[in-house]
Amino acid sequence: LAVTSQSFGTTDCTYLARCSFCQRESYIHSLTKRVPESHVVMDGAMRVVALTWLTLTHGQVTGEQCNSVPRSSATTEWCKQSCAMLLAFVRMRMPYETMDFNALLGANKMNTWAVCPSAFRSIVFARLAHEIKQLQPDDLPSVERRIRVAEHAAREFVTKNITGYLEAGTSFAPWFHLGTVFEVIKENFSAVFSRQEQLLPTPKRNAIAEVLQRSLDSDAPTMGPMQMLREQGWRSGDFQGSDIASLERAALLLAEADFVRVSKAYGIPGSGGLMGAARDEMNHLLNLGQKFLLQSYLHAKAAAPAGLTDLYGLFTAVWQTGVPIFEILDRLDSQVLESIFLPTSQTHSDAPFLVHVLPTRNVESNHVRAFFDLHCDQTFKDLVEKHKNLRQPLMVVEIGTHLGGCVLYALTHLPKETRALAIDAYGPAVAALRRTAASNGLADRLTVVEQFVCPDDKRRYSLELKATGPAMVQPAWTETAADAASEMSGPKPVECRSLDAIFMEYGILEVDLMRIHVLGREYDALRSGERFFANGKVKVLAGSVSQQNTKPGKMAEMLFRHGYSLHFREFRDEEVVLVLQNQMILPKSTLTMTAHSPDSPV
Repeated sequence: LAVTSQSFGTTDCTYLARCSFCQRESYIHSLTKRVPESHVVMDGAMRVVALTWLTLTHGQVTGEQCNSVPRSSATTEWCKQSCAMLLAFVRMRMPYETMDFNALLGANKMNTWAVCPSAFRSIVFARLAHEIKQLQPDDLPSVERRIRVAEHAAREFVTKNITGYLEAGTSFAPWFHLGTVFEVIKENFSAVFSRQEQLLPTPKRNAIAEVLQRSLDSDAPTMGPMQMLREQGWRSGDFQGSDIASLERAALLLAEADFVRVSKAYGIPGSGGLMGAARDEMNHLLNLGQKFLLQSYLHAKAAAPAGLTDLYGLFTAVWQTGVPIFEILDRLDSQVLESIFLPTSQTHSDAPFLVHVLPTRNVESNHVRAFFDLHCDQTFKDLVEKHKNLRQPLMVVEIGTHLGGCVLYALTHLPKETRALAIDAYGPAVAALRRTAASNGLADRLTVVEQFVCPDDKRRYSLELKATGPAMVQPAWTETAADAASEMSGPKPVECRSLDAIFMEYGILEVDLMRIHVLGREYDALRSGERFFANGKVKVLAGSVSQQNTKPGKMAEMLFRHGYSLHFREFRDEEVVLVLQNQMILPKSTLTMTAHSPDSPV
C-alpha cells in the first residue's frame, strides 16, 4: 500500500498487487481509490487501515513533533492517530518484523513516543526479540546486554502493582512481547542460562504443568487449575509444600484468577464489566499470585553470583521452573469483553457496543482487542450498505459466524426490523456471540445455532485448535468416523445437519443476505441447501474463496447454473467459474466472491 497524497478527512491510496491470474508473474497492476480515514479495507485475513497515510508526517512540512509546545491541531491529531496505530500493532501480538516499518519510521521522526510511552515499551521488547534472532550463535555478550534491558523492564511489572494492570487491562500487551524475548533466547542462546540449574521434574511439578497447559488451551474452561488438582486428590497442604516453587504457586493462583475472569467476571468495570463477589474473588487471587511472583523474582536476584545481579530475575525463575508465566499473564491481559463504538450504526451509534471475545489468541478476538472494531470483510460491509434503504424486514444468515463480526455488523447497520440467524460449530464462540447479543439488546433479533453444516446428517467432525501464525490459534475440524467418535476423549464431535434442515427448523423461507466462511468447506455447506438457490430464495451471497477451498469451481458452477450473477475481483459470471476451477492460481489468503439472484433488489 503506497500513499500517493493525503488530506485530513480522506486519503488517496494506491494498492499494488501481483496479478495472480496473469501468465507473466512480474505483471503488477495498481488501483487508486479515495477512502475516508475511518474506512477499513479488508482483504481476507490481511487488514489494511487507512491510517497508513500517517507515514507521510505532517511534521515534515511544519517541523513540529509530538512533543512540540505549542503544536497545531493537525499535528496533535496526527500524533493521536499514530499512537492508536502503534498500540494496535502491539495488541495484535505479532512479531516485530511484521510491523509496518514506515509507521515506525514516521513515529521516530515525529517522536510519537513522547505521547505514547506504552507502545514504546512493547515495541522495545519486540525489537529486542528481533535483534536477538539476528545475532551469531557465539555472540553471548550481545545477548546478555539485551537480557539486562529486558530484566530491567520486567522489574517494573513484577515489583509494582501488577493487580492494577490486570484489573484494568493494559493497552500494549507487555507480557506477550516480553515473553517473546525469553522464548527467542531459550531457543537460540540457552547457554546464557547455563549458570542456573533447572528444577528436576517431580509428579507434583508434572501435574501442575499439565493443568496450567489445559487452562491455557481452553476457551471455555469448566474449572480452574487448582480445582483440577483437587479432582486428582490434592489437599490444601499439597499447595503449601516446600516442593513447589514460588513461581509455580504464582502461576496456579494467577491461572485460577483467569478462570474466574473468563467464567464469571467479564470485562473491566465501567466498560461492560461489573463489580461483585466474582470480581472480588478474582482480585484476591491476583493479589496472592503477585506476592508469590515477587517472591520468586527476589529469590532469583538473591541467588545471583557476584556482579551478575542484573542478569538474574524473572527470566531466571522461568528458566528454572519451566512455568508458562508469560503466557498466563498475557492471557489475563487479553480482555474477553471489549467496549467498542459503531458511529455509523443505525441502532447503536450513541452508546458503547459490548463484544464478548475468546481468551485465546485467535484472529477475530485479537482484531477486536487491537482495533476496537467488528471483524468483517469490506465486501460484506458494502453489501450491507446497499441494503440499507430497502423497506421490507430483512433476513440475514451467516454460516461460520465464529464471534459474529459480520452478522453483528448487519444487525447494527440495517433497519431495526432486520432478523438474523448465525451458525457456527465452535461451542465457546457460539456462547460468546449469545452473550454479545444479550449485552446489546439483540437476543430477540439474532438466533445463534451451534451446528456443523454439510449434506450428510450422519457425518461428524472433531475439534482441533490449530496454529495459524507465530502466536495465533483457530478452531479446525476433522471428519471423524461414527464408530471412532464414541471412543474419543476431549470435546464431543459435532454432528452435521443440512442447511435445508436448519432453515426448516427455524422457519426461514427466504434469505436477503447470506455470508459463508467455513474454512474451505463452503461448497459442501451450500449444496446442503441447494433448493434455496435453485428457487432464488437466497437473494445475495458473499462466500469466502481461497486456495484452500474444497471444489470452489463446483460452488461457482452451482450458483451460475441457478441463474446467479457472479462477481470475484475483476471477473464476472463465466470468468468467475473458470478462475475458481483453476484453484491453484487462487491466493492463499481469503477473498470474497459475491452472487446475486436474478431478482435481487441490489
